Amino acid sequence: MRSPRAFTIVELLTALVVLAVGLAAFTRAAGAVARLERNARLQRLVAATLQARLDTLTLLPCGRASSGDTFHDGIRERWRAEPQGRRAVLDLRVDVSARPSLAQHVTSSIPCLP
Repeated sequence: MRSPRAFTIVELLTALVVLAVGLAAFTRAAGAVARLERNARLQRLVAATLQARLDTLTLLPCGRASSGDTFHDGIRERWRAEPQGRRAVLDLRVDVSARPSLAQHVTSSIPCLP
């Protein structure tokens, strides 16, 4: 009668190498996903900051210049609104200290209140 066949050392080493390669690929993918989630969070913050500032500046009365500089949540925003008739010319810059590539610069004409 034959005894049950066991795994050879070559088969065990091959299985370990395959497992190590799979684990390394998983680790790399998890790092990429974390980086993408961080960038998405920062982009949402920048978009929310721009939207909030635009909403605030549309409530300005006509004929009055306004400017400001604030820093919150790692985001620095600088703006200047110059009156031009019934509109204001807006220059808005948003910088992200953690990711300079996400910086935004908006120049626009927005309505103002009479």
